[in-house]
Amino acid sequence: MFYYPNRQQAIRVQQTLETLYKGIGGEYHYGESAWNYVNERTGIDLRAIF
Repeated sequence: MFYYPNRQQAIRVQQTLETLYKGIGGEYHYGESAWNYVNERTGIDLRAIF
């Protein structure tokens, strides 16, 4: 998720997803780390494109 939500219910959903993904050994990226992750994995700076 490139932008973290503002509403409390949506924030709780995202926090739950983060916990679940990390609990099974996955990754969860949001905000600045999401943009950086895509750039590091692909070499494409999506933020510059948008």
